[in-house]
Amino acid sequence: MRSPAITYLAIVTIAYAALVGCQRSGPEAAAAPSGSSIRIAKTSPDGSSTLRVGDQINLEVLANYTLNADSGTVTLVVQTADNSTISNQFEVVPRGSGTVTLKSSFVVPETNAILVFAPLSAQGQSSTSTVDHRAFKVTPK
Repeated sequence: MRSPAITYLAIVTIAYAALVGCQRSGPEAAAAPSGSSIRIAKTSPDGSSTLRVGDQINLEVLANYTLNADSGTVTLVVQTADNSTISNQFEVVPRGSGTVTLKSSFVVPETNAILVFAPLSAQGQSSTSTVDHRAFKVTPK
C-alpha cells in the first residue's frame, strides 16, 4: 500500500506537469517570408453593412497579396465574436503579386459581430501573422 505522502506527491507532480503543458503557447505565428503582404481590397457585402441574425449571407472577399515564396495560401476565415468558426476557405497562390477572390455562404448566427480574416502563409507554414481583417456588426432579427 502506498503512503498518502507519495500519492499526494504523485498527484501534485501530475497536476503541475499538466498546468505547465497547458500554459505553453507553442511557437509564435511567424510572418510570411520578408516582402510578403496581404490586404483586403473589397468585401461584399460592404464592410460598413450591418448583418442581421438569421440572414443568408453570400460573402465575397477580394484580397491583394504579394508572396515571396514559391507558393502559399490565402485563407478566408469567418468567425463569430466568440471566435467560433463559421467558414474556412482557402486558395493556393503562386509567388509574386496577385488578386484572389474567396467566397463563403452562411446564415448569420446569434452573435454581436462577424469577423473576417484573410491570412497569407507560405507553403509549409503552419501558422502566420501576415493577415488582414474586417468586422461586421450583427443585430438581432
